[in-house]
Amino acid sequence: MLIRHPGRRGVIAGGAAALIAGATRGARAAAPSFKTVAPGVITIANSGEMPMISMENGKLIGSDAEIVATIAQKLGLGVVSAQMEWSATVQSVKSGRADIMVGNMGWTPARAAVLAITDAIYYAGAFVCMKQSQPFNAAITIADIKGHSIGTVNGFTIVPEMKKIPGTTEVKLYDNSDACVRDVVAGRLDFAVLDGPLVDYMILKNPSWSLKQVALKADAAYPQLTSKQHTVMGMNQDNHDLFDAFNAGVKWMWKTGQNAALMKKYGIVNPDYLVAPEPNLRIGVDRDAQGNVTGPGAHTPKDFSALFS
Repeated sequence: MLIRHPGRRGVIAGGAAALIAGATRGARAAAPSFKTVAPGVITIANSGEMPMISMENGKLIGSDAEIVATIAQKLGLGVVSAQMEWSATVQSVKSGRADIMVGNMGWTPARAAVLAITDAIYYAGAFVCMKQSQPFNAAITIADIKGHSIGTVNGFTIVPEMKKIPGTTEVKLYDNSDACVRDVVAGRLDFAVLDGPLVDYMILKNPSWSLKQVALKADAAYPQLTSKQHTVMGMNQDNHDLFDAFNAGVKWMWKTGQNAALMKKYGIVNPDYLVAPEPNLRIGVDRDAQGNVTGPGAHTPKDFSALFS
């Protein structure tokens, strides 16, 4: 099982790139010509983690991967996976060795300073993994954790705040997410706070475990533990046309509900993934109040919406 780190977004080493998924000849004829690293394809920098992106039997799979491929097809482009360590993905896109980076990528001001960042494709919030028999469904609060044990992976950024929760019976730290989840299954741990999409995928693949994930309500006293992110795609700031076309594709995804459908395919089903956090921290950094691109990547955008009609 591949493990992710909340807030850091990835720790896995990669392998060779693999070309997949060409667009139809008709789509290529209809779409304008876009500048890409490799002619005719979008090169995706990623760390190969499910349920967001991975290779299976020579094919690219995962929620984020299929979102990219669906938009790319409308642009007359195929897709290529360039798998690498997560720490290398930003520089790969910034330097022009890859066209886009994905993988439950969270928006941050630092990333907005060096990349052109699309609108959110979904919003990955804080979730608590628990048995289906637990009496929490729509949401759980910090106060609800009193009287229960809670766990996560040793070294995760949320650990200090978890240790401050009053009234917990125990705070347990594990070497990896698998071990933590398996203790929930076995009844040795009441709640686990891990990477939401990863646990959703584990639940999808193991229905006999009888687990669920419940959204953890935001609490200003626990900003790391309860924060919710804009999950986005990062692109090169100099390739304005490709960015504008992809951002038009993201808007089309929301309009048609295709992002939600592709997420559901990989077990990312909680409706909270489709609810934007408030306030929008991007305003004043790389977006204005009307949603226009500002900051280092600001430019006069081209309208590519006709490609998605």
